[in-house]
Amino acid sequence: MAYSFDYLDRVVRRPVVPIRRARLARLPHMLTARDLTIDDVDDFCQLANEFESGEVTNDVAGRTVALLFFQSSTRTRLGFEAATVALGGSAIGMEDMASSRTNKRVGESLEDCAAVVSRLCDAIVVRHHEPGAAARMAAKAVTPVINAGDGWNEHPTQALIDIYAMRRGLGTLRGKSITFGGDPRGRVVRSLIQLLRFEAPKEIVFCPPPKYSIPEDLLATLAEHQIGHRLIPEIKYALTDCDAIMMAPYDMSEIGEPASSSFISPHDTPEHFKITAEKIERTRSNALLYHPLPRFDEIDPDCDSLPNAMYFEQVRLSKFMRMAVLHRLLART
Repeated sequence: MAYSFDYLDRVVRRPVVPIRRARLARLPHMLTARDLTIDDVDDFCQLANEFESGEVTNDVAGRTVALLFFQSSTRTRLGFEAATVALGGSAIGMEDMASSRTNKRVGESLEDCAAVVSRLCDAIVVRHHEPGAAARMAAKAVTPVINAGDGWNEHPTQALIDIYAMRRGLGTLRGKSITFGGDPRGRVVRSLIQLLRFEAPKEIVFCPPPKYSIPEDLLATLAEHQIGHRLIPEIKYALTDCDAIMMAPYDMSEIGEPASSSFISPHDTPEHFKITAEKIERTRSNALLYHPLPRFDEIDPDCDSLPNAMYFEQVRLSKFMRMAVLHRLLART
């Protein structure tokens, strides 16, 4: 792909904290990272900075956000609820969407659910095990829909959080080596690869389980945007060679399962894929550790107090990015 001089100038020369531009237009929905531009990403990061520092004028107060989580969630659900409250809004929703009428037993469609709920709120945040579920709801909703994870497909707001956190930690991603550890099939990886096309990293490094190959659509995205990639057999190479490591569970098969499923994911990570304090000390690694969470045994808790550990700071920053997303979709001006 041939890049325009304007594109390269923005990637290479833009400051870590962009100069405030005129506010970009409201987005109709937040469904996929593919729809976002470099200006969108910069604007979200700048807005998040402003919310953290209290410098932004909030005109979202009084709005209502519906949280429809057909799959379990801790950080995303509570994060959007915390962001809504911080903006002066109200969050509504059910503790268990299985008790709603949109379930296999009753059979109300996602489309009808969206048509109804969108008339009772100002935005919908939805998580579902089916790829494309958020887009189906957006097609019938009369208010913005935010995709909080649709099966194996995407999780665009988590990708924005990850870009924001890595920019904060590394200063810039340009020229950096970024590793993806764990299962490469996850929805966060797919969305984050889409956003990394704006960041001009040196390379993307994968450290996947041998049984899972890198999805073809991810490889096609990297090729299209001329981002190099390589595979490594053990996480120790990422600790010595890379600037940041975005870890994930060794197996993420449960993200494609409905809430009622009895499937139990095999959270058992081989030793040479785990990150421990001993490995960090032995390799004298300065690589920053990120993780969208939940973690299992892929990052040992003995890493938590190390300066490399960024994953709980990532959670703290996530509230401000979610505030930015809600503000961009709901602002009255």
